[in-house]
Amino acid sequence: MIDVSQWRASIGLWNYCQAASSRPANGHHSHSFKAAVDSKSASTTSGEKTSKLPAALSLIVSLLLSLLRYMKLNFIPPTGIITVTVMIHCLQSLVLFIATIGSSSDLIYYLVLLLLLLLSGDVELNPGPITGNPKDILQSHSYKLVHAISVNLHNVTDALYAKELIPQQTKEEVHVLGITNNEKSSKLVNVIEQQLESSLNPEQYLIDICHVLINQQHRTLTDIATSILHQLGQSIPDNVTSISSIPDDVQGYADNMRQHYKHQPIVATDWPPRIGKDYYGRLALAEKQDSSTQAESAWHMLRGQVDKTVKLTGNKEISVEDVLQPTDSSLSLTVVIDGPPGIGKTTLCCKLLNMWSNGPLVHQQYDLVLYCPLRNSKIATATTLADLFVRQLNRYKNVPEWFEKRDGEGLLIIFDGWDELSQQLRQSSLAASIIHREQLDKCSVIVTSRSYASSSLLEIVSNLSRHVQVIGFSKKEISTVIIQTFQKDTKLAQELIHENKYKSHFTTTQSSKDSQLAVKLINDLEVRNDVQSLCYVPLICSMVILVYCKEGGHLPTTLTQLYQNFILQTIRRHVKRHDINPHTLGSLSSLPSQLAKPLQEMCQLAYTNLANTTMTFSSHQLQSLSEAVKEDYLGLMTRFTEYDEEKYQFLHLSIQEFLAAWWIAKHEKKTEEVFKDHFDDDHFRMCLRFVAGLTHLEHESYQQYFNKQQLDLQCKRKPFFRLKTCDLSYFYQNPEIRRYHVRSNDFDNVPILLLQLLYESQNTTLCQVLAQSINNHSLCLHRYRVSLSLFDWLCLSYCINNSNTTWNHLHLGTVSNQSLSVFTAGLTNNSLQTQCKRLELELGKPTAYNELIHKLLQPSILYNIQECYCEFSSGQYVPRLVLLQFLNLPQLKILDLKIGNTYYTDKCTELEKCIEMNSTLQEMKIQYKGENEITTSTIISVIRGVTRNKKITSLTIYVYVDDGASPPPLPDGVIEQLLKDNNTLQALSLNIPDELLPSSLNIVEVNTPLTALEIGWSKLMTSSLFPHIKGLHCLILYQRYPPHLLFLSHPSLHTLALPLDTAESAIELFTILQTNTTLKALSVEIKEERVYTSSMGTSLQDMLTQNQTLKYLEIKHDMYRDIPSSFLSFLTTGLRHNTSLQQLSVSIPLNEEIRTFINVISQKNNLTELKVNFESYQSYSNFSSKEMIPLFYEPGTTCCY
Repeated sequence: MIDVSQWRASIGLWNYCQAASSRPANGHHSHSFKAAVDSKSASTTSGEKTSKLPAALSLIVSLLLSLLRYMKLNFIPPTGIITVTVMIHCLQSLVLFIATIGSSSDLIYYLVLLLLLLLSGDVELNPGPITGNPKDILQSHSYKLVHAISVNLHNVTDALYAKELIPQQTKEEVHVLGITNNEKSSKLVNVIEQQLESSLNPEQYLIDICHVLINQQHRTLTDIATSILHQLGQSIPDNVTSISSIPDDVQGYADNMRQHYKHQPIVATDWPPRIGKDYYGRLALAEKQDSSTQAESAWHMLRGQVDKTVKLTGNKEISVEDVLQPTDSSLSLTVVIDGPPGIGKTTLCCKLLNMWSNGPLVHQQYDLVLYCPLRNSKIATATTLADLFVRQLNRYKNVPEWFEKRDGEGLLIIFDGWDELSQQLRQSSLAASIIHREQLDKCSVIVTSRSYASSSLLEIVSNLSRHVQVIGFSKKEISTVIIQTFQKDTKLAQELIHENKYKSHFTTTQSSKDSQLAVKLINDLEVRNDVQSLCYVPLICSMVILVYCKEGGHLPTTLTQLYQNFILQTIRRHVKRHDINPHTLGSLSSLPSQLAKPLQEMCQLAYTNLANTTMTFSSHQLQSLSEAVKEDYLGLMTRFTEYDEEKYQFLHLSIQEFLAAWWIAKHEKKTEEVFKDHFDDDHFRMCLRFVAGLTHLEHESYQQYFNKQQLDLQCKRKPFFRLKTCDLSYFYQNPEIRRYHVRSNDFDNVPILLLQLLYESQNTTLCQVLAQSINNHSLCLHRYRVSLSLFDWLCLSYCINNSNTTWNHLHLGTVSNQSLSVFTAGLTNNSLQTQCKRLELELGKPTAYNELIHKLLQPSILYNIQECYCEFSSGQYVPRLVLLQFLNLPQLKILDLKIGNTYYTDKCTELEKCIEMNSTLQEMKIQYKGENEITTSTIISVIRGVTRNKKITSLTIYVYVDDGASPPPLPDGVIEQLLKDNNTLQALSLNIPDELLPSSLNIVEVNTPLTALEIGWSKLMTSSLFPHIKGLHCLILYQRYPPHLLFLSHPSLHTLALPLDTAESAIELFTILQTNTTLKALSVEIKEERVYTSSMGTSLQDMLTQNQTLKYLEIKHDMYRDIPSSFLSFLTTGLRHNTSLQQLSVSIPLNEEIRTFINVISQKNNLTELKVNFESYQSYSNFSSKEMIPLFYEPGTTCCY
């Protein structure tokens, strides 16, 4: 059976032969084999052709059958597929053979064509070339092609453009910075696909693309191109063989090494306990593109701030796969990888080996990868490439020579531990020659080194391709490593990681104890960020996991306890070599003398060098140490070589800091003096924390650091204009709480370090000392002042819990759920000596508020609060339960809650009853933002509860309804019943929109003894409620109301806020006030420009002139309306004659009259507060600053504002 591709091939050959059979103008065939037939038959006449035709036919048929067998045996390839070249060769042989016996040229010609068709249709022996749609072929290779091109992007792009295979715009876009090479490569392949689709000859276009790719001499590109050419039925260029194929013995050795690397653990040591299986590949890597930020990078690394390090200018975070991405046209690379001890450089190398053993690397295809640890003396002193082949097998003995002949092409050598080489070997060894490209210049090289020794390497490597710094685990990866270490079930581990991908606080629904233990440790580390910041080092991370497991799933209370445990475990491992039972070592303080003495020497060394800010030290500094120490330094130090000199350092800076603290606390005679000398030294901060943990700061001299005189940590708020204070004082006992906080520069005043020292020392006496030094026992942690970590919250909680102090005010600021959980978990002291009168906080990102508030209010310190100001964002909680928990506080007098939209509805009968029966609450303010029936039900319960309450004197209800929301309205009679039945309310503020009110209010009787009333934007409530209220002292309206009716019903008004939208209403109000002697504070809002008439100005002028009792005046103005220039002259004239006004807030036009205005107010001794909003007058709106300055300043004068 003949398939479509065979049939197309046959038709093509048929057309080829037809074209060949047609004669050109000169009468001769153009193809050689047809010409040969003609030449051989030229001597035969036409008559002879006719007479010999039957015999010729018989002879030719028999010959064809014989030759068919002959061709099968001699010309058809072993694959059974006849290519075009082979077939033409067969036909030429056949024709020449027949021509020798003499026959009709035309007859022979057509018989040959018949044979050709038969051969092309033979399925078994000649299926024809594998062909297909060029578009489909390219699409099937597009994924691999994108990655392969990205390796040599610019060269490929330039070559394609030179062959006119892509437009100029594409080339220009590739050379523009801003996106990754992989993204550019993807776009380039997309352009190629578009060009192919629009090409008149797609097959030829794709063939040209393949030739360009092959010319790049890159193995991956060549493999892709040859695969495409094969599918197109095209021949492969001769130079491809040298690129793609390698000898069998080389391939065999490579396969052998792959198996060796594949079964080799990525984490090669069992101490500390191995973290997971191969998760050191999760280390964050930064490509050092600029050395100018080296100091800043080191600063972050010292504190474990990996996430900040990779974002520094000059650093570029890269993946493990990109370590070997070429940076230029050269296919060979020299990559330097450095980092501190224990960070995972060797394990990163093992990760790369593991990746290569499991298939080709993403950016490069190496025939062989050799791992050469330079700590191995045979490797370090090798003289030939064969010496680097540690696994030397006789059957592969020619492999090194093969690579040498190719100058190392296709070979990657990983030299691990440059710092292990002596100075001499760094200059003259084989490794140095290869790294410097003096030998095997086509070989790619990776060199690892500790950071302290890499400088000597970077200085001499002139052909550096990439400098990579291993900076440890990022914060996200620490969690991943912990999960994959505890949870051995890969599926469960991945589910747990995915479940918490976007969470800051981890949770799990899995019943597996391993998963629960991992989640607990991750959350504990979030709180103990002092420990978490050290876990970026795999060594420390492993140590933390070890101690956590040994402590039964708990972190030690303090960092000091954690390090004591780790140092002890390290020494226990050390003594196994010396026939000492490690289980007899109970603590660091009770070590036997043969261990205690070496530890003391190590601690002195640590302190001496830390005091000199020295982290590495030379061998001559260790000469005074005993031989017992020098043997292996208790396993706490590492050695490396730098510039032919032996250097030493501790496994991690924190270990040196702990040992230095041990020396200060246990062996230094003047511990307190050393503590004092280094107290202000940031370099010693961690060490002093360890000292606090070891000494518990019990000596009385330590009290001096905590006994701060009048430490002012109170709230700093913007001052109110006195008029606002008058308003608020009618409704709230503490009007200053309503003021906004100001940004403060006294961040250092919040004693974060002292709180951390208190926690580390676990000294309760010092908690009391610090609390007594805080001014007014008032602590503000507003975000404008300070930002606390979870660990800081833990330390603060410990301090407050043990302060034995009555706190007048605790402002916790904006607190996350997790921060509040940490804070409340530490409030375990039920002593009545620790109390809080006023609590202020804002909860963000709410979940499970009901349980959170319950935990917050349980400890006695908060259970007895008297004032509570809390704000809740939108979330999933039940408002009724939140309110109930606050209302059940036995001494609560003031409750101010701002509640966001929630998702739960419930009946509020219990809430209503609780408010009714409350006997301590005096002031209640509820701000509610909602869009559903929750809004209505909660408000109904609050109003009904207050209606029957006998103690509440002030009620404020603010309801904000979202645009487009339509919650059900309040039922009839709720407002009316409040005004009729309640006989204790003195201040009432209702800001309820009309859509939440019933269609009408039927107010008949008002028994509530109100003296202050605020009505919001509701027209219905203003028109229905207000006429029934009499005798107010304070009135705040948002809707207009006739002034004469106001003063008729409330002749003793002291404070009034009213909008004015007509000149007539303004004139009416100012005329009444000309003779009024009771109003002290007035705030008017002018909504329309039409209000500013000359008559209105005159009435304002007369009011200011004649009224001598008004103290506070505020004239607010719509910012979108212009103020007539004449208004200022009326105001200025009135102020000139006024003697009672103390505070003025006004918007005025900016014109020439400003000089007179300023001159007048500057002479008013009675005017103590002034707030002016300048409105630019149109004729001055385009003036330059030079032209405007004379309006405010005069030569020789000063101005305060």
